[in-house]
Amino acid sequence: LSIDESYFDSAIYPQESEIYIGNYKGNLLISVQDYPLEFLESSKSDLEIKLNKLFPSSEVCAILLQSVVNFWGYSISKNGERIRVRSGSHTGTYLETGLPLEEELDLLSKSIIDDEGQRLYKFEEFEDELLTEDQVGENFVFAICKRYFGNELDEDDELFGTKMKGFRILPVIENQETKIEEEQLILKNKLIVSSKPWWKFW
Repeated sequence: LSIDESYFDSAIYPQESEIYIGNYKGNLLISVQDYPLEFLESSKSDLEIKLNKLFPSSEVCAILLQSVVNFWGYSISKNGERIRVRSGSHTGTYLETGLPLEEELDLLSKSIIDDEGQRLYKFEEFEDELLTEDQVGENFVFAICKRYFGNELDEDDELFGTKMKGFRILPVIENQETKIEEEQLILKNKLIVSSKPWWKFW
């Protein structure tokens, strides 16, 4: 079901059951709740497999940011093979596969590994502070966008002004026979419940 169009800067926050689709610099953009999470698991989901089959020889990239818990992640695959997947939150980086991409190198060059094996980052604007990876996860996601758009996500004004078509995902209609059977079962249970006090009385 079609709904109003939205600019990218709003479409990246879809409501439940909404999906926005657009095109920018030859890239198909799809914005929908929760779907990116399916790409940030240790094994490939059915959705990831299907999209790779739908778009052979094309990179399929999923990105996700949730600032409340510093959750971040990105997944890049092609022809069914994962190129790079990284994801983490305030509890640390929990998933990392594949070799570092060119877009990651500048940020990684600012990092060190401490005695506990944790990666920490040193930025010029925070001279007296070492940042944990969840604090720079957003920077990595922004940098990955440069791979496709030519600019990092927070620097691409043209992208945020891109119009996207909106759709509402309709619920699956139940099988009518199954629905009737369920209603009959509910009615039967109600009759049994209401008759119990009478059994006790008599």
